[in-house]
Amino acid sequence: MSEQDKQILAQNKPINELSRRVSSLEQKIVPLEKAIEPQGWISQAFEKVEEHLSELDTKIDHLRQDTHYRFDQLDGKLEVILQHITKISDLPEE
Repeated sequence: MSEQDKQILAQNKPINELSRRVSSLEQKIVPLEKAIEPQGWISQAFEKVEEHLSELDTKIDHLRQDTHYRFDQLDGKLEVILQHITKISDLPEE
Protein backbone atom coordinates (compact mmCIF):
# COMPACT_ATOMS: atom_id res chain seq x y z
CA MET A 1 0.00 0.00 0.00
CA SER A 2 1.38 3.33 -0.99
CA GLU A 3 1.88 6.30 1.28
CA GLN A 4 -0.79 8.20 -0.62
CA ASP A 5 -3.32 5.36 -0.05
CA LYS A 6 -2.50 5.43 3.68
CA GLN A 7 -3.13 9.18 3.78
CA ILE A 8 -6.44 8.78 1.99
CA LEU A 9 -7.49 6.06 4.43
CA ALA A 10 -6.45 8.26 7.35
CA GLN A 11 -8.57 11.11 5.95
CA ASN A 12 -11.53 8.82 5.33
CA LYS A 13 -11.75 7.70 8.96
CA PRO A 14 -12.87 11.09 10.43
CA ILE A 15 -15.08 11.73 7.40
CA ASN A 16 -16.79 8.37 7.85
CA GLU A 17 -17.20 9.03 11.58
CA LEU A 18 -18.82 12.41 10.88
CA SER A 19 -21.06 10.81 8.27
CA ARG A 20 -22.24 8.21 10.80
CA ARG A 21 -22.90 10.93 13.39
CA VAL A 22 -24.91 13.00 10.90
CA SER A 23 -26.92 9.93 9.94
CA SER A 24 -27.59 9.17 13.60
CA LEU A 25 -28.72 12.76 14.24
CA GLU A 26 -31.03 12.64 11.22
CA GLN A 27 -32.69 9.51 12.59
CA LYS A 28 -33.15 11.18 15.98
CA ILE A 29 -34.68 14.31 14.41
CA VAL A 30 -37.45 12.44 12.55
CA PRO A 31 -39.48 11.59 15.70
CA LEU A 32 -39.08 15.16 16.95
CA GLU A 33 -40.34 16.56 13.65
CA LYS A 34 -43.35 14.26 13.80
CA ALA A 35 -44.11 15.42 17.34
CA ILE A 36 -43.84 19.11 16.53
CA GLU A 37 -45.42 19.35 13.09
CA PRO A 38 -48.97 20.81 12.89
CA GLN A 39 -50.66 17.42 13.21
CA GLY A 40 -48.07 15.98 15.60
CA TRP A 41 -48.91 14.78 19.10
CA ILE A 42 -47.80 18.04 20.73
CA SER A 43 -50.21 20.04 18.57
CA GLN A 44 -52.95 17.51 19.30
CA ALA A 45 -52.31 17.82 23.03
CA PHE A 46 -52.65 21.61 22.85
CA GLU A 47 -55.90 21.23 20.89
CA LYS A 48 -57.28 18.90 23.57
CA VAL A 49 -56.34 21.33 26.34
CA GLU A 50 -57.98 24.17 24.38
CA GLU A 51 -61.17 22.11 23.93
CA HIS A 52 -61.22 21.25 27.63
CA LEU A 53 -60.78 24.90 28.63
CA SER A 54 -63.55 25.93 26.25
CA GLU A 55 -65.88 23.36 27.82
CA LEU A 56 -64.99 24.62 31.29
CA ASP A 57 -65.70 28.21 30.21
CA THR A 58 -69.12 27.15 28.96
CA LYS A 59 -69.89 25.32 32.21
CA ILE A 60 -68.77 28.31 34.27
CA ASP A 61 -70.99 30.63 32.21
CA HIS A 62 -73.98 28.33 32.78
CA LEU A 63 -73.26 28.16 36.50
CA ARG A 64 -72.94 31.94 36.67
CA GLN A 65 -76.28 32.41 34.89
CA ASP A 66 -77.95 29.84 37.14
CA THR A 67 -76.51 31.54 40.22
CA HIS A 68 -77.83 34.94 39.13
CA TYR A 69 -81.25 33.42 38.46
CA ARG A 70 -81.33 31.74 41.86
CA PHE A 71 -80.23 34.91 43.67
CA ASP A 72 -82.96 36.85 41.88
CA GLN A 73 -85.51 34.26 43.02
CA LEU A 74 -84.17 34.38 46.57
CA ASP A 75 -84.24 38.19 46.55
CA GLY A 76 -87.88 38.14 45.50
CA LYS A 77 -88.79 35.64 48.20
CA LEU A 78 -86.93 37.63 50.85
CA GLU A 79 -88.79 40.75 49.77
CA VAL A 80 -92.13 38.99 50.24
CA ILE A 81 -91.04 37.65 53.65
CA LEU A 82 -89.83 41.09 54.78
CA GLN A 83 -93.09 42.70 53.64
CA HIS A 84 -95.09 40.11 55.53
CA ILE A 85 -93.01 40.43 58.71
CA THR A 86 -92.88 44.22 58.73
CA LYS A 87 -96.38 44.76 57.35
CA ILE A 88 -94.94 47.39 55.00
CA SER A 89 -97.52 46.56 52.39
CA ASP A 90 -100.27 47.47 54.89
CA LEU A 91 -99.11 51.07 55.43
CA PRO A 92 -101.74 53.72 54.80
CA GLU A 93 -101.35 55.42 51.47
CA GLU A 94 -103.14 58.65 52.44
